[in-house]
Amino acid sequence: MNVYYKNDIASITGPDVIQASSTDNILIPMLELTAEFKDWNITLLGTLDGVSAVDSFCIANTNAFRYKLEINGEIFEGYIEHYTTIHDFDLLFAKSFTLELVGNDPLYIGHLFLGKRVILPRFLVEPEFNTGLRGESSRSFGGQAFGLQRKTLNSFSVNYHRLTNEEKNLLTEYVTEVQGNIPHIIDLYPGARDQFPPMYATVSASELPFTKRNENGFYFSGSLSWQEAR
Repeated sequence: MNVYYKNDIASITGPDVIQASSTDNILIPMLELTAEFKDWNITLLGTLDGVSAVDSFCIANTNAFRYKLEINGEIFEGYIEHYTTIHDFDLLFAKSFTLELVGNDPLYIGHLFLGKRVILPRFLVEPEFNTGLRGESSRSFGGQAFGLQRKTLNSFSVNYHRLTNEEKNLLTEYVTEVQGNIPHIIDLYPGARDQFPPMYATVSASELPFTKRNENGFYFSGSLSWQEAR
């Protein structure tokens, strides 16, 4: 399982956006607060804060269907097939990048990520997937059902049966950084994205849930869960 939370994008410039929109929205962790453009094909120029080590590009909540990313003369391109699309590549050291997007309508983008992925330890083979039904239902005096229809939100939880001290420290650093309120991209099964699309989510944790196992050596067990964010 990979997570993408160390975003190295510093500033983005590009073509004109519609009134009341901004390319700054791409960096705000709210996917539905989009940057909306007037054109169907756009080119964005990104400037990183100094030299950054990057090995992953992600784009979420966009109506573009194709992307072309150029970093240090190397080109990475493909089709945007999911709500969140990920392109991993070999490590590069970059100061800037160029991103071309193609769509069939005036384009919008909810989130861009350019940075280093973090590979979390292996979890048990029985993760849990859930879909939260958030609609509220009430009854009138006569028994008629009515209520507020809301979007469903997916959740994902895993158990770690036996963590080394180094693996526990990696998870601790990750959870401490994102807390429970910073949305980021999680890639549940990188080798099976068609069956398990990446999620934009927050960690559902108010504490670090790792327990020292009753055995010799520094081994721990614990669990983590995530809830989809929009």
